[in-house]
Amino acid sequence: MVRGIAVLAAVMAFVAAPASAQEQPQIPTPNWGPLLPASQVPNTNQPHAVHNCRRATLRCITGLESRLQKQWSALDATCDHRAVFSLAYLRITQGLRQAILAHELAYPQWMEYVITDFSNHYFKYFRDYANGKPVPYSWKVAYDEDMHGDANAGQDTLLASNAHTQHDLPYIYAAHGLVTRSGASRKHDHDAVNTINDSVFRGLEDYYAQHYDPFFNLVELTPAGLDRIGTLELVQSWREGAWRNAERLLNAKTPAQYQRVQQDIDANANAWADFIASGDQQGYRSTRDQYCAAHRTHQP
Repeated sequence: MVRGIAVLAAVMAFVAAPASAQEQPQIPTPNWGPLLPASQVPNTNQPHAVHNCRRATLRCITGLESRLQKQWSALDATCDHRAVFSLAYLRITQGLRQAILAHELAYPQWMEYVITDFSNHYFKYFRDYANGKPVPYSWKVAYDEDMHGDANAGQDTLLASNAHTQHDLPYIYAAHGLVTRSGASRKHDHDAVNTINDSVFRGLEDYYAQHYDPFFNLVELTPAGLDRIGTLELVQSWREGAWRNAERLLNAKTPAQYQRVQQDIDANANAWADFIASGDQQGYRSTRDQYCAAHRTHQP
């Protein structure tokens, strides 16, 4: 167990503290993304229709919610380890819908296309792995852990987040453009997702602890949400890297330059996947499965 917690400590900035620390106010995760200005990129790529979102409206987001709700319910019913990321994805999508309704995004239609296209890749890799088809290495590591490994729920969440954010997101951003036709950057809306992630993760920790994994009973003892801040700072850095890699894809002048960016994206996501998976605790799968079977309820 020591090795598993040690590796996750490095990844999640895990700091042990007395149980009374739970009563301290939760410190918001610093959103430093807006401090980093976007680079210049071509405006040739613009938002466009994709599967499940032929015209950008809020229905694209509510449709995704329905698909994720169906997926999560099926996975949760059998304590499938893939349920933890599915639930996180569902709650983040709900947070995005609320942000759009509250007019917190400058380019909601761009986000509706982006999020739907992003999720299409997620569901494709989910199906491909289940059907024995090849998937990107970072996704293979994530799903191998879900199906056969001894990872805790924190590792499972980070593995899927790494693959989806660091491997998939740069291509989605590049496909739908980082700037408007007039050259205005859409980075404001990209950075706004960091705040949504922060609000969502607070409830996720509690749910994981109550229903999926006793590891999160330890995590919840950290003072003032330092585990949450450590995790979300990591994910925020991944998201910032995804934006920068999208800029590199758009600014590539030759096929060789574009291929180099692709290689860098793969190498980075693959290295993170191997690192996170290295924290497995032998036999922990059985502990998680027994805990989930004894604590399951059905509220997303």
